[in-house]
Amino acid sequence: MITSLIRQHPRLSLVVGASSLLIVFVLIVAVFLASRTFAMPPQPLPFKHDVHIQAGATCLFCHPGVRNGPVAGLPSTVKCMGCHTSVQPADPDAQADVDKLIEQWNSRQPVQWVNVTDMPDFVQFNHRPHIAAGVACESCHGNVSEMGYAQRYNLNMGFCLGCHQNQAPEKVTRLIDCVTCHY
Repeated sequence: MITSLIRQHPRLSLVVGASSLLIVFVLIVAVFLASRTFAMPPQPLPFKHDVHIQAGATCLFCHPGVRNGPVAGLPSTVKCMGCHTSVQPADPDAQADVDKLIEQWNSRQPVQWVNVTDMPDFVQFNHRPHIAAGVACESCHGNVSEMGYAQRYNLNMGFCLGCHQNQAPEKVTRLIDCVTCHY
């Protein structure tokens, strides 16, 4: 049936062909962007969240900025060495990773951690009110205790609005006002 339509209307074949190419192009771009968006950046040292959480470290211990301001912050080499001067890994294979940390410490160079979660420049976000309201880190960052290496979590405007709209009615206006998150 389609071939007979194309024979009767030659321009239709151009439209079908162009549409097919456009669909293939959009799919390729979507796959490319999705892989770039969620690809994990390489870190200078291996760091497994699950191992540290099982050992008793908390989010707020390693990311102290979360209590005081907008950025959680990444742990300094001093913070890491505060534990690793006396704590040896239970897994002998992990000692090689700790040795890399010690080399970094001895060279007096800070570990250049790469942010896994990064907000666009036009979005302002402050961890402090969320922590003060009792929002668990896992609510936005996923179950890091089972992740091993930190992973990007799908944080977007819809995710944030969904949570804010479920708050108490007297707070809704303030919580979903555009200038709360956008400059």
